[in-house]
Amino acid sequence: MSEDLVVAFLLISLLYMVYVLYLSVHLIPVNPIREDGLNPKSRKRIMPDLLTEPPAIDPVYEARVYCNIPTIAERSMEGHAPHYFKLVSVQVLIRHGDRYPLYVIPKTKRPDIDCMLLPSRKPSHPQLEAFIKYMSKGSAAQMDGSLSSLPRYPSHSLCEMGELTQTEHLVASFYL
Repeated sequence: MSEDLVVAFLLISLLYMVYVLYLSVHLIPVNPIREDGLNPKSRKRIMPDLLTEPPAIDPVYEARVYCNIPTIAERSMEGHAPHYFKLVSVQVLIRHGDRYPLYVIPKTKRPDIDCMLLPSRKPSHPQLEAFIKYMSKGSAAQMDGSLSSLPRYPSHSLCEMGELTQTEHLVASFYL
């Protein structure tokens, strides 16, 4: 019986060595390498070009990332200021996207973008028509003296440089 155990142990040891040898074979390179580290069969020299240009930037992708509305609400330590702090001011910064170009592109025609607020145009808002009626009242709208010379809402068919479109007016007003 002890002979059977010895034979079984030798057989298991042999199988283990074959298994380790099998794994080792896959780690040995297929082509032999000379002592100087060069492969004798390789005739091709690969010269890496270290001065390659970075990949081209997709302007449409960049514009969508930079100009689109925020998708997450940022939170901070609201309501947790020390008792000796006093609120002095609140500043709201809006980065808007859907607007007329900021500058003229040479050798191109100005785009025909209509900046009028029209309740019939999509996207729209249920209160857009009431807003237009209120703002078109003129002096009855009680505008501040410094703002009275400015138009109360976009009412011209061709946008000015950098002017928001109807879409962006509605999107920005949603966040405000």
